[in-house]
Amino acid sequence: MLCAKCQTLCSSIDPHQDNDFIHHETLEELRTSSIWGCHLCKIIHRAFKEKPYESISVSSKVIIKTRQDSGIEVSFVDPVPKSAGDHRNGRKSPVVYVIFQSINLPRRFTSTLQLSETSNDPNTGSEPACRLAATWLEECLETHKRCLASTAGDPPLPHRVIDVGLIDDLAEPYLLETSGQMGKYLTLSHCWGGGSPIKTTKENIQRHRTGVKLADLPRTFRDAVHVARKLGCRYLWIDSLCIIQDDRKDWEVEAILMHQYYKQSLLTIAAADGNNSDAGLFRDRDGLKNRPFELGFTDVNGSSRQLYAYTNTMSFELARSSLSESFKPSPLYDRAWVFQEQALSPRTLTYARDRLSWRCQEMLFDERAPLMKSVEDFIIKDKTTNIVRRGGDPRSTDATIAELQQKWIFPGLSPNSSRSVANTGYHAKCCYLPKDEFFVEWGNVVRDYTQRGMTYQSDKLIAIQGIADALAPIASRTYFAGIWVESTKSIFMGLLWSSTRPKLKPSQRLDIAPSWSWASTEGAVLWPGHWLCRLQSRIQILELKRSGTAVKATAELIVEVKLRPAFVEDNQVFAVINWPEEHTEKLSGQSTNAPPSSRWPLDKREIPLSLDENLGSNVQIWFAELAAGEVHTQANRKDVHCLVLLGCGENSSTFRRVGYSMWKESMWASSELPETRKTTLAIL
Repeated sequence: MLCAKCQTLCSSIDPHQDNDFIHHETLEELRTSSIWGCHLCKIIHRAFKEKPYESISVSSKVIIKTRQDSGIEVSFVDPVPKSAGDHRNGRKSPVVYVIFQSINLPRRFTSTLQLSETSNDPNTGSEPACRLAATWLEECLETHKRCLASTAGDPPLPHRVIDVGLIDDLAEPYLLETSGQMGKYLTLSHCWGGGSPIKTTKENIQRHRTGVKLADLPRTFRDAVHVARKLGCRYLWIDSLCIIQDDRKDWEVEAILMHQYYKQSLLTIAAADGNNSDAGLFRDRDGLKNRPFELGFTDVNGSSRQLYAYTNTMSFELARSSLSESFKPSPLYDRAWVFQEQALSPRTLTYARDRLSWRCQEMLFDERAPLMKSVEDFIIKDKTTNIVRRGGDPRSTDATIAELQQKWIFPGLSPNSSRSVANTGYHAKCCYLPKDEFFVEWGNVVRDYTQRGMTYQSDKLIAIQGIADALAPIASRTYFAGIWVESTKSIFMGLLWSSTRPKLKPSQRLDIAPSWSWASTEGAVLWPGHWLCRLQSRIQILELKRSGTAVKATAELIVEVKLRPAFVEDNQVFAVINWPEEHTEKLSGQSTNAPPSSRWPLDKREIPLSLDENLGSNVQIWFAELAAGEVHTQANRKDVHCLVLLGCGENSSTFRRVGYSMWKESMWASSELPETRKTTLAIL
């Protein structure tokens, strides 16, 4: 709907030329037109109210200037100058920019959006919103070749699913034991929030097979049932209901299969704005606040053109709406378990705080402008843009996930995608050989994963196992305990991590992985070894003895490495100068009485060092020479990277990792320090 003034605008100006004219005589007139339902006036007035300027008189004139091939610039001019210094035509105040863009949409999209403009759309679960989600699914299933390849035929259903019934079915859902049945199903990605109000247990599973009352389900689950029915999909997989939560054996079996469940699902419903299962999917909002409005223009030749009008804050593109309130960090994106759900789902329908969005193997769909965008454009343009943006922006995560999927999870579906990494952060083309790209990108995966929250740290290995299981056959690699182990090179690359444990929290070693695996530590993990140019290994890996499960792994890594003695006193690390012979021979000694004259304090600014755990005082440690190379941002400086080891008891050849450090090569080779000694040892 357009008011008379906006209809005149569309019929009298040429969007390809610069023109000035009065739109409304007063700001109050614009506001009234907005209230009465003119979409363009509503867009302008809403953007005006968001401007952080002083109050403008309601009698200010609304002036429009056509911005050639871009849109309009709307300014608000007081009719009476405030002082002699003001401009003779009045003082200009906030300026609102409305973009006019020709968007080539599929026919089904335009008809769905036109219906939405005339319908009540009070929240993200409204009928127009459900219709739009169904349109996205139809478009994907009918026209996206890459997406169709990932869902050809009906996959096997998970061992258990929720049967929600047919569209608009009033029957209660129930837990279905599928027994090898095939079919299409949806998955739900959500935050538990410390626990779920309803779970399937050994005690209630028989009741759930008979029926699960909608009224007993938490709000997020009820909303997901509603979405599944509206999309015409009968089966829904929800972890807390489809896994027997008090049966450890069942949980371990199902946890290992999760990657298949998400990868083979028709789509995943993401409850992005909820921090628990009672938060729900749907949020109250004004649907027209998000969606651009279709305008009909008649050009100078009498030909009609369809343009969409919107402001910067109504766009999902990073370049336009980098600081929009709509893209604050989402609770769902902060959960570690959710990382593999995002990475493995071929299609994701996201319910955010004020809108719906979609990502599949070919396109991004959104209620915001430009309404649709190819995944390639999203990865290339939005992931690598240098604009200022708020930390935790979910679009950055989505771009990273989309790139991971194209390269390593659904690569056969992306024939045009390039296997080259964008030059971002510390990673430049000269940093590593092309054959090492996989290891560098795995480091990025682990970094993003370990920055997320996890209720039970004991889940650290199993919660990323699904991604590893999906990558292994495609990359032709062998995974174990957080790293890749099919060759000595892959094991070596897997050792190059550094922990960033919270300084105010005592860190404990997690007894679920060997000490040389990042999964054995709490907190986030970085991969400083991957910053090196053309990495040179200085450790010889002789053997890896491994055992365990996807939940808990144990191993013994046999290596030949050069060692340098040091000790810790009150969290200060000292290298040792000219130790007597008896000290250097007893490698595993855990205390030392080295005199002050033998101490060389390590300056952490010169020798960055991170300890994985608190060691106490008078504890002997060892620097094990791991790798060397140049940092591309400081090409003239060569660093030596070391593992920090601690001896295990009285066994002089068994150690565990307790940290990571970097030395300038000149400092590592200093004549003030005793020579390093090559030793064969085992790291547990």
